[in-house]
Amino acid sequence: MRKILIIIKSVSVTRRILLWLLVLFCWLNYSTVLPEVQARQPSPAELEAIQKETKVVFLDFLQLWQEERYFELYNYGNQHSREQISIEEFATRMVELDWVPLGLHPEKRSEVSYHYRTFLYVIATIVFRHKSDFDLQFSRRQSFLLLKESGKWHFDLLQMIRSPFYSPPK
Repeated sequence: MRKILIIIKSVSVTRRILLWLLVLFCWLNYSTVLPEVQARQPSPAELEAIQKETKVVFLDFLQLWQEERYFELYNYGNQHSREQISIEEFATRMVELDWVPLGLHPEKRSEVSYHYRTFLYVIATIVFRHKSDFDLQFSRRQSFLLLKESGKWHFDLLQMIRSPFYSPPK
């Protein structure tokens, strides 16, 4: 009977030790290994270079859209959107849109909203013109997602198909 009590006490002590070791391990893990990790933010020079690069890409993209050169515009699409829609379907859907961009609004500057080295938004106010009624125009502030894939900036093509959401007043 005495041996059983000794065994029970030793098991109880072992459980307590293991529990304390588990708590200590969790605390050490939390305090040293799992603190919030921060990615290195780009220097002001790197950020300026990224902004210049994306503005050039965005202006090229906008120029192709203005000229309705949709097959070339398709090449600016990111991998995910090109998997979702074929080049023929993209061009057909873009032709069906009633509105084309005239360009950037002259009084409102576009800006680049940096989120990560390969992920950012270009926010611009674009003036749109109706394809058949050239006098009908409107401007709209839009944000365009850009992802860097294979060293180049790419857009979401499906956003282009859905853009712009406007119906003129009747």
